[in-house]
Amino acid sequence: MLPPRLLRHPCLPGALLALLGLAHPWLEASMARHMLAELPLLFALGWYAAALAGARWRPARAYAPPMLLAALLIVSVWMLPVALDLAVLHPGANALKVLGLLLAGALAGAAWPVAGLVLQGFFMFNWSWMSIAGGLLYQDAPQQLCSVYLSEQQWSAGTGLVTLSSSVLVLWLLHAVFLPALTSMAPAGDGAL
Repeated sequence: MLPPRLLRHPCLPGALLALLGLAHPWLEASMARHMLAELPLLFALGWYAAALAGARWRPARAYAPPMLLAALLIVSVWMLPVALDLAVLHPGANALKVLGLLLAGALAGAAWPVAGLVLQGFFMFNWSWMSIAGGLLYQDAPQQLCSVYLSEQQWSAGTGLVTLSSSVLVLWLLHAVFLPALTSMAPAGDGAL
């Protein structure tokens, strides 16, 4: 386990990105690893960089909706089969993917703390249903959608996308909605046991 001081080091996101770059060929060899490991890790690195920037890069509350919308649109582009093909076949498109997902994560990570629960819920539910619908389409497509991945990989990526999206939504609901509601309903103790 890294000491907390190292976890806040400003060079850590870059070092993690370099490690991710070393694993790039392995991650893109499978559609499931590409969609369920590489893309979320790039997004998470952007979010982590925004968290490290802290208050220096904290937007006003009014900027949270367009920042979250931009992040959602960027992420949705890289769920398209043609975008995955381009990222694997063309280095320039792959660089756009990396930069876009890092930017999407940074935008979402900076906007999330100032967005209220309703705005967070709006974007969580929209991302979740979009990802679940995309995963179901990947599973049920009668033909191969990506030219660089086989239809068996397409089905497993779809299954993983449905599982990941559902899990993230459930975890967010537990963390943001249900646990705070339960703790607010807990009776205040009088100190006596």
